[in-house]
Amino acid sequence: MPYLDELRERLRLEGGDVILEDWYSDLTTYLELLEKKGAVDYIGYVHGDLIPDRDALYNLGIINLRLRQVYSVYGYFSYIKSGSIFIHNIQADVVNAKDVNAKRGNFEEDLRLKGKRVLKDEDPIHISTFYDYAKSQIEQAIRDALLNLGIPAKPKILGYQVDYDAPAMADVFSPNLTVQDSGRIRVKIIGNTDFYSYLKHKPSGVPTEILGLLNAGKPLTKHSWYELDFTVVKDDEVNVKVAPTVTITVIIYNIPEA
Repeated sequence: MPYLDELRERLRLEGGDVILEDWYSDLTTYLELLEKKGAVDYIGYVHGDLIPDRDALYNLGIINLRLRQVYSVYGYFSYIKSGSIFIHNIQADVVNAKDVNAKRGNFEEDLRLKGKRVLKDEDPIHISTFYDYAKSQIEQAIRDALLNLGIPAKPKILGYQVDYDAPAMADVFSPNLTVQDSGRIRVKIIGNTDFYSYLKHKPSGVPTEILGLLNAGKPLTKHSWYELDFTVVKDDEVNVKVAPTVTITVIIYNIPEA
């Protein structure tokens, strides 16, 4: 049976051509091929493979004109993006979904939850992978127990600057210091000339930074140590400013309290 492109060429007419009986026969054959031998017939039934002539170029539907349902035995995809995926048998290089519901899952190389690799049977366990987190959790539990018993916890240094030439009204620390334990911070500070000290406080969960004078608004005398306390809660952010420009040494402590 002639190929479509051969028939199409034979059906081509130019001005003055006489239409003979063979032309009608070719036209009938051409239409029958389109209707019965094409991959998709005129009512939408598929009779053969649907193969694009270029790789990764065409779309099946668009964002606001979608197919309602797709039924298939197998699916092979390089990427999948969906709000929810209900899986019976699917193979893909990358799957991105908000929710995945499946009866079984076989992961040959790697499986991670929240960026952490999931251990499976006979996997070697490396303490280094969770040591820092476990250490911080144990230390926090010890601090909480001491506070509940009324035993003062050891202050921690959040940040410090030594012989720092602090510009007037500029942040001394970059970025802000984050409070690790609820309780107090203590600003221990000394300067080479009389100056005013300010504390910038950003409470946890509040988008606003609040700036206020320390030492009840009184200037700090040169070459004198001052220790100034301020109540905070965990995850607050703090910083120090001075005026005028002065060379300072400053240490910020976090003092936990029950």
